[in-house]
Amino acid sequence: MGIYKEERDVAKQQEAEKAAKTYITCLWSFLVSMTGGLILGFWEYEYHPTYGQLWMVPLGLILFLTPVIVWFAVFISELCMLDEEHVRRAMNHQSVRSLGDP
Repeated sequence: MGIYKEERDVAKQQEAEKAAKTYITCLWSFLVSMTGGLILGFWEYEYHPTYGQLWMVPLGLILFLTPVIVWFAVFISELCMLDEEHVRRAMNHQSVRSLGDP
């Protein structure tokens, strides 16, 4: 009974660490995207009429869009991994059923 409780506590701790890492990653990506948006907004307000400081536009776009693209790619890859896991479980379940049938 003690070993089960220790395993459960370790699993909870690992889950909490994973949640904290995910939260920090989300916060950083939000801050990077916000910085890109602020750079674009500042350029629009300050330099757009004269088309000066054009280096700010690509930098702002890169900072603004990169986190969105990365999170989209992570989301899609997680969906694909879930599909593969579902197929693997179904195959295991089907092979166990076929072994049980004479």
